[in-house]
Amino acid sequence: MGTGRVLLCSLLILSLRLGLTRGPGVWGAPVAEEELRGTPRLQLGARPRRALATPCQLWSLSLPVAELGLGYASEETVVFRYCAGSCPRDARTQHGLTLAHLRGQGRAHGGPCCRPTRYTDVAFLDDHHRWQWLPQLSAAACSCGA
Repeated sequence: MGTGRVLLCSLLILSLRLGLTRGPGVWGAPVAEEELRGTPRLQLGARPRRALATPCQLWSLSLPVAELGLGYASEETVVFRYCAGSCPRDARTQHGLTLAHLRGQGRAHGGPCCRPTRYTDVAFLDDHHRWQWLPQLSAAACSCGA
């Protein structure tokens, strides 16, 4: 009985550290800097905004492991963080200047991309009671790059 309690407490602590809770909406919610430092920010009654209508930032979704699309069987829920949003088209590098020039001539497509600059690992318990470790699954920071 003592071993079971230790295991249950360990799972509870791990789920709290990983933030295994249901989040709002299909698009997820932006991650506040306080959340990355461990201080959750309450947003009572807040509706999620569309990711592409905002500047490049970190977003968060609580997903069942099966919805990750990686083939794992688990009833666990994990927090998946990703980057989304718009990036300014102002050029800050030689590459950006050249790309803007070529876009203006119709010779290049696209623009700066919102993408992860750092990642975090995610762990969960599968249906066979084995820990699965997914390195670099979630974004930890975002930035625009041309």
